[in-house]
Amino acid sequence: MLIGILRNEDERSAIKWKKACENLNLAFDIIDLVSHDWFKKVTEKRYDFFLLKPGGEFERYKQLYDERIYIINKIMKFNIFPSFEEAYIYENKKLLSYYLDAKKIPHPKTFVFYNSKEACNFIGDKQFPLVGKTSIGASGTGVEILKSKADALSYIKKAFSKKGIKRRFGPNRVVGSPKKWIDKAIKSPEYFIKRLKEYIEINNEGQKGYVIFQEYIKHDYEWRAVKIGDSYFAHKKIKSGEKASGSKGIDYVNPPHGLLDFLKTICDKNNFNSVAIDIFEDAEKGFLVNEVQTIFGHVQSHILEVDGKPGRYINDSGNWLFEAGDFNTNESYDLRLQTALMMYGKK
Repeated sequence: MLIGILRNEDERSAIKWKKACENLNLAFDIIDLVSHDWFKKVTEKRYDFFLLKPGGEFERYKQLYDERIYIINKIMKFNIFPSFEEAYIYENKKLLSYYLDAKKIPHPKTFVFYNSKEACNFIGDKQFPLVGKTSIGASGTGVEILKSKADALSYIKKAFSKKGIKRRFGPNRVVGSPKKWIDKAIKSPEYFIKRLKEYIEINNEGQKGYVIFQEYIKHDYEWRAVKIGDSYFAHKKIKSGEKASGSKGIDYVNPPHGLLDFLKTICDKNNFNSVAIDIFEDAEKGFLVNEVQTIFGHVQSHILEVDGKPGRYINDSGNWLFEAGDFNTNESYDLRLQTALMMYGKK
């Protein structure tokens, strides 16, 4: 058995998949999907399946990755995990909004404008606050709360300027601190310099020529609901400042079965097997999907906790059963790999 790991533009992006394969003593190759000879590397050996790690920082590399896995999966018919659809809607908020509309999945109303005049006319009679989003950007980057018409007009002006809309420069300030960043720089100056160059490049790559507006949903938290294979997890992401995304604030409460039902229904209908779905809980509208990520990390060792015990939920003939245990080792990449093996009949 041979597995191909398709890394993205970040040379470290295969580390977790590599560790998962090593934990199970599985043979693997790491293939740089950004390299010019990617097609030769993908086809020169017979791989049982490919493990994906689409990037989430640069739009051009995300497009490159999507195009190449389209060829690998849809044209060449090679097995991949996660699925093409899961990877395609990942870190593409404009596409995700179209997908949620088409699939009739409840979500905050989202509007995409490629014409500045249309965008300005749109906000003319809108209630505020309104959310402005960049199409790519994890952990709350690229999300702005627009509190007035003047804010929105300024946002549109930036979007259609030469500079575009900028995302956050540097690490997540909510969970980090200057001291932590300095400590990391001292410990690994080469990594610090490389990361600094990436932050500068991200900042220079403003989103230009279009805007994404999303209806503001009043909230104190959002649910992080996860499905990997037959395992289900959830916890609350507590709001920090104006946003829950990127806050890293965790409240381990036993999730309502209605939330798990909502998650399962979405995943069953869309054949999702590796997703984290961020969900608002609105008193009038019910559960609303805010974000969908197919590859995600977690700073905590586990995603679900019930009565102080880490574990997972499984669905047994419509009934939700809690099973205590450590199912999120290696940032859940071990569980993802086990799921891929089950899907392709290797375990």
